[in-house]
Amino acid sequence: MRIHVVAAVFIAALAPVFQTSAADQSKAPAASTNKAAAATSSEVVARVNGTDITRKELANAVQALTTQLARRGRPMPPGQTMSLEHDVLDQLIGRELLLEEGKKHVAADVDKKVQEQVDQMKAEVGGDEKFKATLAETGITPEEYIRQIRENLIIRDTVQTAVDKVIKIAPEEVRGFYDKNPSQFKQPEMACGSHILIRCAPDATDEVKKQKRAQIEAARALVKGGEKFADVAMKVSEDPGSAPKGGDLGCFAHGQMVPEFDSAAFSMKTNEVSDVITTQYGYHILLITSRKPAQTIPFEQVKEELTQYLKQRKGSELARSYVADLRKVAKVDVLLPALPAAPMVNAPPMQVPAK
Repeated sequence: MRIHVVAAVFIAALAPVFQTSAADQSKAPAASTNKAAAATSSEVVARVNGTDITRKELANAVQALTTQLARRGRPMPPGQTMSLEHDVLDQLIGRELLLEEGKKHVAADVDKKVQEQVDQMKAEVGGDEKFKATLAETGITPEEYIRQIRENLIIRDTVQTAVDKVIKIAPEEVRGFYDKNPSQFKQPEMACGSHILIRCAPDATDEVKKQKRAQIEAARALVKGGEKFADVAMKVSEDPGSAPKGGDLGCFAHGQMVPEFDSAAFSMKTNEVSDVITTQYGYHILLITSRKPAQTIPFEQVKEELTQYLKQRKGSELARSYVADLRKVAKVDVLLPALPAAPMVNAPPMQVPAK
């Protein structure tokens, strides 16, 4: 198991535009046809020390959350919209309070970190034009996206600074967690490799499939002829996530890849170039560079990451308390209509035990 450090709370206000497909977006009514929504998008739903939070910001944040929940198999139950809006608005208010506090002490390297995140996203989606097109589909400008990244970094640093001042994790606590949770550190057999992808839709015409197949065969011929796999991948692979890295996929366990790819990866020899592999994404050739046997990850290898995980776990409660303290001294006006009062339920008569 690889422990992922939990991100700071109260920063997910931007809709995950690069994780939401065009199909997801098409399910919502177009802005041009929804005049009522357009008219209320600038409606102020809360004000934090004079800074407005608009209906549009709230709607974007609610959409982001519901999309994430749906992907995890947890769709929002009907009738919960108003309650969800109030919960998300509380998060947005907390976010604004943290941002105001963080702007007092902005890290010197924040703009460098913003650019690194933007460059990484552009590489993952397939370049600058695809980056702009994806943002345009969601109605977010590149300037808005960059501003959100910058604000999120400021907020993360603010929370982290508050956590670091208070939360200390003793070495024996880290070791104790490791010893008490051995199953969390078991790692299955892993294959590490690179691939070259030529995309081809499953319903493509025979002529298109023939052309795409010829492209991957040509790439394989270059590799078999002596060209470096990484060089060929950077030139011809159509996988935006791995092509800039020479096709490198890192290491993966059984079942992480689609079945055809998985079967080939765990039956190949190290440093062997595969035959053409056909999957739902198109045509691949694969190079397995190394393997890692099943193992329990040594304590020293996960010690630092585990320390951060335990710090963040304890820090979540501290962060909520920190925001609550900021809110006590702030001027916060919530303008969203109040939730209807819960209906009174008649309680059964109290049963007094016989003496």
